[in-house]
Amino acid sequence: MMKYSARTLAAAAAGAALACACFPATAQPSAEQLERLRDSLTQSDVNTDGKVTRREYDAHRAEIFAKLDRNGNGVASAEDAPRVRIAKRKFTEKLEQVLSMADKNGDGMLTRAEWNKPERDIFALVDQDKDGVIILADMPML
Repeated sequence: MMKYSARTLAAAAAGAALACACFPATAQPSAEQLERLRDSLTQSDVNTDGKVTRREYDAHRAEIFAKLDRNGNGVASAEDAPRVRIAKRKFTEKLEQVLSMADKNGDGMLTRAEWNKPERDIFALVDQDKDGVIILADMPML
């Protein structure tokens, strides 16, 4: 089993919530959603060139899932929560947020298949010219 700090797990769960968040089709994302999206995309930019490729984005999502799936069984669930009470509480709160958005069958578990097929592909929504690259400088500043 991989070991992560409570802060890392909470950040991963928060990133997961964003990564699977579905912006309403008819509404503009809020300033807070855009800021979290910018942060997540910045974290995805592994080579820090100011551009996020589809490969970087997908790798970042895979890394988030791996941090949530602490026991490595391909499912993120309450079973993956840390044993330390404070870390467990934070992890559980964030996991519940992620599950409310991404647990398609409502079984209280997020499978890798559910994670890999979000309802809305955030990368595709942001990559408006469809060239497979998001330029961070082109994202709206708030």
